[in-house]
Amino acid sequence: MFIFNYFPEQICSVLKDFFKDNTNSKEKEIEEIRLRSNKPLIIKFNNYEVVLNIIVTTEDILETMRCICDNSIYAYQHELCNGFITIKGGHRIGITRKLCN
Repeated sequence: MFIFNYFPEQICSVLKDFFKDNTNSKEKEIEEIRLRSNKPLIIKFNNYEVVLNIIVTTEDILETMRCICDNSIYAYQHELCNGFITIKGGHRIGITRKLCN
């Protein structure tokens, strides 16, 4: 699955382990892979979610962004302002943030 190339090694390893025992049809059902700082990694499918046993760090998110933007986040500034980056295959990576009070 080419999407693994966009994640840091630790997250990539967990995702590969998860999908190793599942069929390709399961990969086609993925709607979202959710990374939130200091929260578990979540894979959202058509009708359910799976919470994986890994806590995502801020550094994991920054490394993922660097991979997505090919180490040039500035070059993707316009897309980031729209709230997503389009990658190979027309897949969109949504970018959001939650403001702390």
